Amino acid sequence: LEAGMALENYDQPVVLRDENKRRRRKMRPHSAATSNVFSMELIPIEFILPTSHKNSKVPDTILLEIAGNCTVEQMKAQVWMNAIEKSHNSDFYHRLSPDQFLLQYQKKGQWYEIYDKHQVIQTLDCIMYWKVLQKTVGKIYIIQKQKSSEETVEYQKKLNYLIGYDVTDVSNVHDDELEFTRRRLVTPRMIELVKRDARLYSMDPWVTSMPLSEHLSKKLTSNNIFIIIHKGMTSHTIRVSIDDTPDEVLQSFFTKMAKKKSLLDISEEHSEQDFVLRVCGRDEYIIGNSPLKDFFYIRQCIKSADEIHFVLDLPPDPSEDIVQKEEWPLVDDCTGVTGYHEQLTIEGKDHEKIFTISLWDCNRKFRVKIIGIDIPVLPRNTELIVFVEANIQHGQQVLSQRRTSCKPFTEEVLWNTWLEFDIKIKDLPKGALLNLQIICCKAQTVSNKGTPHAADATGSDSKCKNQLLYYVNLLLIDHRFLLRQGEFVLHMWKIPGKGEEQGSINADKLTSATNPDKDTSMAISLSLDKYCHPVALPKHKSVSDPELDRARSEMPNQLRKQLEEIISTDPLHPLTPEDQELMWHFRYEVMKHPEAYPKLLNSVKWGDQEMVAKTYQLLNKREAWDDCSLDVGLTIQLLDCNFSDENVRAMAVQKLECLQNDEVLHYLLQLVQAVKFEPYHDSALSRFLLKRALRSKRIGHFLFWFLRSEIAQSMHYQQRFAVILEAYLRGCGTAMLNDFIKQVQTTEVLHKVTMEIKSVSAEKYDVTSQGKC
Repeated sequence: LEAGMALENYDQPVVLRDENKRRRRKMRPHSAATSNVFSMELIPIEFILPTSHKNSKVPDTILLEIAGNCTVEQMKAQVWMNAIEKSHNSDFYHRLSPDQFLLQYQKKGQWYEIYDKHQVIQTLDCIMYWKVLQKTVGKIYIIQKQKSSEETVEYQKKLNYLIGYDVTDVSNVHDDELEFTRRRLVTPRMIELVKRDARLYSMDPWVTSMPLSEHLSKKLTSNNIFIIIHKGMTSHTIRVSIDDTPDEVLQSFFTKMAKKKSLLDISEEHSEQDFVLRVCGRDEYIIGNSPLKDFFYIRQCIKSADEIHFVLDLPPDPSEDIVQKEEWPLVDDCTGVTGYHEQLTIEGKDHEKIFTISLWDCNRKFRVKIIGIDIPVLPRNTELIVFVEANIQHGQQVLSQRRTSCKPFTEEVLWNTWLEFDIKIKDLPKGALLNLQIICCKAQTVSNKGTPHAADATGSDSKCKNQLLYYVNLLLIDHRFLLRQGEFVLHMWKIPGKGEEQGSINADKLTSATNPDKDTSMAISLSLDKYCHPVALPKHKSVSDPELDRARSEMPNQLRKQLEEIISTDPLHPLTPEDQELMWHFRYEVMKHPEAYPKLLNSVKWGDQEMVAKTYQLLNKREAWDDCSLDVGLTIQLLDCNFSDENVRAMAVQKLECLQNDEVLHYLLQLVQAVKFEPYHDSALSRFLLKRALRSKRIGHFLFWFLRSEIAQSMHYQQRFAVILEAYLRGCGTAMLNDFIKQVQTTEVLHKVTMEIKSVSAEKYDVTSQGKC
């Protein structure tokens, strides 16, 4: 079961959308669903139908044996056909289609939806769950989809207003990753809300895990401090130990004031358990099991020699942090599973029993057909020629590169040519991007005709200077682990010119989003090979590595010294190919040195499937990494633009789990920026940020504004940041939502005033438009 639950592969063909009616070349839907069902394993399932007998409220049921290798969509169709034939309410099933219904099952008292209609039955979590329970027949409930209530619609509008982006708008996506991620993030959010301590969350104490510095310790007298507690119009000063907890302080205070409760306007039946200490003038509470010396406010007062003032207050009502009920059922982490190579391979199987092709069976080289480009408005210089440069890259590592021939730069340039790369399809790693760039140069600088495979597009003239104009990326393996197929029209991003806002151009060039401004942007049309079945990247199996198990000979001293020098070099110093080869050859030795992990993983050829498999085996033996103390700088190195592999990035995020809230705040901005380097919306880093924000209002506040500012300023990552922010807002609670609305309204007023001032006297006031935040 654990192996099954760990599967993270996705299994759904690409869903393409017609992006722009003005384009002659349009993306057409491609369905890889097979029409026939062939069984390798028959699974008995009882389906609870949405109809019932006329004289009874007992729902209709159908018991079917479902082929284990058919898809959820095929299973629904099979149920529908049987319902039409056998049900007393056949008119109902004639009138409605299977797409208007959900499939749900129960697990440990929770309702889960079988969400991915292209997933193979034998990989469903419910099938494995039933096997563990030794159920011979499982139950799946067919539930009719309900129209969203007015309350739900209004709530979504409120969230979209706070986000600054409509997450329900799918007009600028070429697959369903946005909606898929919205559904998958429900489960980690629900888990965090169940574990959340309502009292601690409502008051969110601000403490640090750092020991008290010697400088501050010297300012204390006998390890004691004086605090002033206010209640109404009275105040009292007491001396407490810096090691006392807030509860001990309250107990000591009430003991001393036992006979003076009337002065504090406290009734006799109330005790210290009914009150908390709040910092005067702040919405900050001193609660919890931490000693006073660990609270930031206390340390700040000691450092500046200020008096410490508290208000004896009633705790806030935790019900103010109530979360609106989830409108969606949960989806499990097995959603979209594809399985192992042994399950998917075509070798030794009847072709009629093949439902998905393993990527590792595809020995042909990867290729792409560049059809052409078109742009509504040409650049002013008409004496330009252009060519398309296509790169397959993983992080910053270029796995293969090809170019088209040169053509005069007109409103529409057609090539209709295939570019074949020197990398096999089976070697394409997850996270690999097809990077397409439009590059121009002056026509007279090119002396001979170009060919698709040659680099002649740069010209033979040494004075020739190529200029990158536009770029766009397409993930070759989608969020469900499926190879992209079919035709695409991608709207490209323009490289900022001189004097234009550059933004985070290096991060922006890695985005897999397309330009939402379809009316004025450059569009490139391309075609990928189509297959009769989905082509899935299999999950790597944990197998024994002979090189790892075999005792290695002693490393020569000269090589050991050379290896130590490589490990000790500056992280920004690029390694030579010889250095990388040495690092990989002695990788088992390098694994003993966590500080060398970024260099070692940069030495991996991610376009070599066998080498990637060995790397995963290597990462399973990372005891030195797990046991070493946390070096945040080293961990963040593995989250930068050089690493696109989800296992490497998940390993880094796992190390961050031990960070305390104050430490998360220190690195929150860098971690938000690192989300840009994730290949997919749903990632270990996204989930980490979501979880920590749902535990702490302070982290949540800063995360809200970091994400919202990125959504307002960066069109390249709007969708990714918006889906993370929505997941947070759905769990932060009503009190935080109301606070955020006030903050956003305030910034809008300030922005309006700023723009009015600027319009009154543009020369007198040098005020630039910052856009809405």
